[in-house]
Amino acid sequence: MAMQILPKSLTTTENLQRLIELLLEKETLRSSLHLGDFGPRVSEAEDAQSLLDRVIQVSRKTLTLDEHPQAVPSLRLTRRLSRLPRQIVLLYLLLSPVGLFFLYLTSKESEASAALWTARGAIFALFVIPLLFYRRARINIEHECGYVRDSEGRSVIVIDQLRTAQFQSYLAHEYGHHLYLERWEGGNKEWVREGWARLFQWQIVEQLSRQEENQTYLYHTLVQIIGELKFACEIISRALHQRLPLQVRRIRTIYQRNPLLRLLTGTPGFSTIRLIDHAVGTALYFLEADRIGPQEALLKRTFD
Repeated sequence: MAMQILPKSLTTTENLQRLIELLLEKETLRSSLHLGDFGPRVSEAEDAQSLLDRVIQVSRKTLTLDEHPQAVPSLRLTRRLSRLPRQIVLLYLLLSPVGLFFLYLTSKESEASAALWTARGAIFALFVIPLLFYRRARINIEHECGYVRDSEGRSVIVIDQLRTAQFQSYLAHEYGHHLYLERWEGGNKEWVREGWARLFQWQIVEQLSRQEENQTYLYHTLVQIIGELKFACEIISRALHQRLPLQVRRIRTIYQRNPLLRLLTGTPGFSTIRLIDHAVGTALYFLEADRIGPQEALLKRTFD
């Protein structure tokens, strides 16, 4: 199955070994980051537009693309994060009377029993559920930004009120999609477009990190890259019938397959098909950037 979804140029022992080395390099960088303030949440349209202008300016100054399109995508702030605390308060207002009522009933029982402790555990869960829901909903909202074309063909980046460093990181990825589609008018496989946008994003946040002298700008992109490279290593190793080193298997990523653990740890949900596209694309472009340099890799739009 894995062989059917992977490009032939990726499924070699040499490429798997180099991907493992790249993954370990990125994981080492992530563990050594000196993280500072991620900045305030971007809540105003003017501030969001200013950050997009900055991403565009950085891309034009640092990337030697043959041309940069004049068309600039518009921004749509979904503002769901600002509404989330109110929703959690309402959820507590609904659940608290029920929980307190049953807690009162159990307090009248003098003899402890397994059934009584089970009931108390269920009551406790009523108070914990809103907190778990809040954390899970928040991280899913943060990851649900995207690049779309509206009904009139206009380019739009949809994004929520993320903190400044994360906002610019995700903006860079979505603006990368805009550049790719403007330059090549779509086409190619989904993984090619996703890999191109991820490498573009990495080049932008590296430059932002140097300009601000703040490694915080690297964090969110690194988390995405590490998760995608590890997943790529996993599916390539299965295709080649090879076992990954323990050091690689132990790397933690945001892509938790167990839904219960996703709920408890607050990691985002994901589509396996979408993750394959991201993982394969990231693996292809980062291998190519390692071979010929990121500037040249971003001029490439096809892979065998």
